[in-house]
Amino acid sequence: MNRSKVLGEFLLLAKHQKLPSKKKILDAAKRALFVLDTEESSYRERIPGTDVAGGLLDFRALDERGGANGASSALATIIVPDIHARPEFIYNILNCDLSKIAARLGLAKGSPLAMDGAKVVDALEESKVRVICVGDILHAEGRAKERWAASLSAFEGGACDSPPMREEMAEGLAALLAVMKAKYLWPQNFHCLKGNHENIANEKGEGNFPFRKFAYEGRMVFEFMMAVYGKEVLDAVYEFEKALPLCACAGNFFVSHAEPMDFYSREELVAAPLDERTVYGLTWTANDEARLGGVDKILTALCKPPKGVEARAIGGHRPVPENYLERQGGLYVQIHNPKKQNIAVVMPDKTFDPNDGIMTVEE
Repeated sequence: MNRSKVLGEFLLLAKHQKLPSKKKILDAAKRALFVLDTEESSYRERIPGTDVAGGLLDFRALDERGGANGASSALATIIVPDIHARPEFIYNILNCDLSKIAARLGLAKGSPLAMDGAKVVDALEESKVRVICVGDILHAEGRAKERWAASLSAFEGGACDSPPMREEMAEGLAALLAVMKAKYLWPQNFHCLKGNHENIANEKGEGNFPFRKFAYEGRMVFEFMMAVYGKEVLDAVYEFEKALPLCACAGNFFVSHAEPMDFYSREELVAAPLDERTVYGLTWTANDEARLGGVDKILTALCKPPKGVEARAIGGHRPVPENYLERQGGLYVQIHNPKKQNIAVVMPDKTFDPNDGIMTVEE
């Protein structure tokens, strides 16, 4: 890997100076969809009776394989909250110095994340770190409130393609391309889950609901895509979204876009893409809507942390005022602050501590 070249490609996406071409989106979607459809069954089991990749990424088997001299091969995991049309967020994660992460976590020099002069992009290339995004790739939110208002005014006047909407979509599609590119560059180590904003068709059904917040975001994006790019591109993005997993687990963590609505067994999580109730329960849950005790049961059923280490569930979806909020008696940690470019770093041999494990990658 030529690090400078790869980072340069993500930097161009971060600058998002113009809308990407139809060909660029189709090519990226095709490559990313192939990776998603053919992920190794060792960590992404197929839905029983089908050839469809399941909703759960289960990294326990991979992490339990012995490394050199019998050492654990479990990876550190970077969990990325809602992206919301911020391609620069993806670039800053890849460009982040590992020394910054190691210092924040107090890691010794022998740690895989303490490589001198290395960045996250190097650790991905060398399979020394895993990145899991919780989704919500499109739709800038509060920071673009005025832009959404201008886009809505034009939309209500009959223009689905307007200058402010083009600015919004240039950001959103650049973020989408960044996620797709990272997925096919590092298929086993870079992952993105489905959030409630992964609904390019603005459909109702299969756990999806039409979205609106500052404007008619779901409908406006759908009509823009149809008018500017056409059905072929819209369908390619739609298929990419449908192929995304819904949750992930390893020895000491579980991650989903939203706080799990209830307890779901491993079998239910694997089959989740075919069950709209589970899709909803992992992507749309409001604060105080989840059943108490559900997260505890999920962690008990899915995680097997090392002795002396406790498992935690981590997600985004609902904004937090500072760096995090704890729910479910501290077992579920929300990490999405839309005003910050924060990541959560989970070490496989430690209980995740949000006071140390959450850090910014923004320069």
